[in-house]
Amino acid sequence: MVELALGDVPKWLDSKLESAMKPLRKEWKSLLKDAEKALRDVRNACEKMKKEGEKCLSDKDHRKHGPGKAALRFYRMMTSILDDVELPSDISVSSMTAFQKDLARIYNAIGREWLGLLSKMDPYMIMARRKLRGAWRKIGSIVRDIDALVAKCRPLELKDEVSSAISKIEKLSSDLRALEGEVGALSIEKGKLEEELSELLKAKEELEKSEAISKLEEARRELENLRIEVRTELRHAWKALVKLRAQSGLVALSQEEREALEAYLSDPLSALAGEGEGYPVLKSLLAKVGEAVERGILALKPSKAEKLRKWLEGALSGSLARLQLKCKKALSDLESVRSSGEVVEALRELEELSARISELEKKVGLLEARMNSLKARQKSLRKKLEEELEALSGLLEEISGEEVRVVLKG
Repeated sequence: MVELALGDVPKWLDSKLESAMKPLRKEWKSLLKDAEKALRDVRNACEKMKKEGEKCLSDKDHRKHGPGKAALRFYRMMTSILDDVELPSDISVSSMTAFQKDLARIYNAIGREWLGLLSKMDPYMIMARRKLRGAWRKIGSIVRDIDALVAKCRPLELKDEVSSAISKIEKLSSDLRALEGEVGALSIEKGKLEEELSELLKAKEELEKSEAISKLEEARRELENLRIEVRTELRHAWKALVKLRAQSGLVALSQEEREALEAYLSDPLSALAGEGEGYPVLKSLLAKVGEAVERGILALKPSKAEKLRKWLEGALSGSLARLQLKCKKALSDLESVRSSGEVVEALRELEELSARISELEKKVGLLEARMNSLKARQKSLRKKLEEELEALSGLLEEISGEEVRVVLKG
């Protein structure tokens, strides 16, 4: 097996095609020489027609003016077409077919005018038209010869295919390198962000374990435990209070009582702590709850109604006073801790850390998404690159008859 680096393929291919290309290059060179002469003859004939046409137009014999005008029109038309023709510098199927098109355009343009402008030049400019006819026929012959030569140029076609395949592989390889560079840069950026994020998380953890925050959390825990205690204490009256809110139209409540009802159902601890000593508004509400239950306005199961009655006896006589004091103290203690200088400063730092951590986590997430997208593109490009290298290897095997493996680098 022959293993070739991609950059060595053109030179290796040229060496393999040299024997096949030698006679083709010779034939192509001969055709180009003939074509150059034929094109020169066409241009010379046109120049001669121009000169003779100008003489006809300056002649006093008006019968010569028509042929003169036809000659000048033909000259301008053909000069425009001839000026667009370029002799190819290399031998390739594409350059041969492009040149053949140019020659065919000239051949067809002249052919159309034998019964057009050229026929209007009769009986003048005979020699120029004769010279043009000879060059015209030669161009037609060259067009047919190029067809025959192209048919022999399978090696050239393959060479063009190889060049195209190499260009495609080089583009894929370049795109892949660019992607790898971008992924590498993003990986470095992500690493820096993660390092900073790790440091911030550590700082946040240490701050959360600080004495100031620990005191605050302890006060909050005590308050939450007490919140559960208050809710538990009110459990027997809870359903009745909910029903009272739903059926407030059946029980006369003052504005203060309605607001208190909403407060107790929303946050019973704060509501109890916010009342005056002896919780007078809650007692008023509870008295109306008891009355409504007794009258059947608020329907409860007998067992629940009985538990409510027993509980109301104590609540209405002040059994919640101690709990109210505990609530007031817990809220006061929490506010005292929260407003202390060290806690205020710790909370400010914690807020700043949390904001920066959130910002960094978002950036890391966006980078990961971008990297995943690029890596998927990398995978697709690598697969395509492998397929193109295999296809190029197969093409070179077809040309050389040898087993070939193309790799990006030697």
